[in-house]
Amino acid sequence: MPTSPLSQEPDEMARETETLILQRVASCGQKQLALAVGSSETTVSRWNDGEYEKWAKALSFLGLRVVPQTAVVVTSEYLSSVETLARIGLKAERKRPGPLGWD
Repeated sequence: MPTSPLSQEPDEMARETETLILQRVASCGQKQLALAVGSSETTVSRWNDGEYEKWAKALSFLGLRVVPQTAVVVTSEYLSSVETLARIGLKAERKRPGPLGWD
């Protein structure tokens, strides 16, 4: 059973962050990343020797997350509220006589 992002250990969050960074670097390429940050491709290549891991751990320690730009991030309180409203709505819908409203 997957754990909630809020219950993850810092090391696990750091590993996920590093994995996401490595996936993105692989998808755009070290050369493009080097151009974007004003470094040489050799410098960016050396970052694979623990630099990404170090920054992922630092971000995790600071309580920060790396997410794709397309991600929608909400607080745990907001998510809990939406879950509660959904549960109440489904309970009410099940009590309705006749077919479900979305059938």
